[in-house]
Amino acid sequence: MANTKPRVSIGLPVYNGETYLEESIESLLGQTYGDFELIISDNGSTDGTQDICVHYAKLDSRISYHRVEENLGCAWNYNRVFELSQSEYFKWAADDDIHLPTFLEKAVEVMDHHPEVLWCFCRHSHIGPDGQLLNVAEGRDASLLSKDGWDRSSSKLHQRFQSVLLAHTGLDIYALHRREVVAKTGVYQPHYGSEKVFLGELALLGKYYEIPETLFLLRVHPKASGSLKTERELQHYIDPRIKTRFTFMRWRLLRAHWQAIHRFDLRTTDRIRCYLVLLRYLLQVSKWKKVLKATFRNQGTGGGYHAYLSEIEKESHQKPSGECSATATDNSSTTSVKMDDQKAEKVQCES
Repeated sequence: MANTKPRVSIGLPVYNGETYLEESIESLLGQTYGDFELIISDNGSTDGTQDICVHYAKLDSRISYHRVEENLGCAWNYNRVFELSQSEYFKWAADDDIHLPTFLEKAVEVMDHHPEVLWCFCRHSHIGPDGQLLNVAEGRDASLLSKDGWDRSSSKLHQRFQSVLLAHTGLDIYALHRREVVAKTGVYQPHYGSEKVFLGELALLGKYYEIPETLFLLRVHPKASGSLKTERELQHYIDPRIKTRFTFMRWRLLRAHWQAIHRFDLRTTDRIRCYLVLLRYLLQVSKWKKVLKATFRNQGTGGGYHAYLSEIEKESHQKPSGECSATATDNSSTTSVKMDDQKAEKVQCES
């Protein structure tokens, strides 16, 4: 019998994502590379998410829809879609982001021809609630590579590890991964920021590749996790079953990075270099005051989307008739982006 297992599994965890879910699904179904399964796991949504998912599952046999009646949190759901996957390659997708049509085709080509590459992503841009392109701190057409060689594609594992720990973003969690390698990691752990722990583990195991094109659009909007401000809000997003007054989020992240260094059989010299990276991570003196203040105020470690949103609101008052959009439609399998002539002022974001 012929092997009918698809080469790519896409896991889409969702909770109350009706606003942008259809656009996200359409951008995946519109990929020029079609040999994939789309696994949607609904974490007990109470809005119209279930109806949308059922509709698309009936339309396309590549889609499987799974639902639990209780919200078990983002960490559980991200792990759930991975557990349900069965393909050689795996990637997560969010219910509010957009993948341009050739993302999968080009990522699979890279992975097929470069066995040393463990995860493959691309340049990326941020879009606002209505699809308008944002000129945020990471920039339009942003890259995760660095000119000084301290990046995820370095041949030295401690340099790759540092590139994750000291980066402003862990967006390449939405890369295409080798499933067998993901299975060796702690996958998605139950604390906010664990995507960086996961990426740090990948960095210890092998190389990253970045497609030099913008093929991914991250949406910034008021209901995104990056808009959450307090530790309690972030912990509820990750796992609402954990009921504690103090989550010690930053300490848990530090401990997880330490444990990542010990998860794998590294050479002594590499392990020592990773310890030094962790020390450098701790000695970011310029952040101490902000971190201590946030800790005592029980503020979280979120992505600071509130700064982006403030910028969007300011622009909306200045330019009531914006023309920026990013859309994926049923009829065209393409994603079109119209850029506004006037760029937004850059805003800084902590992650």
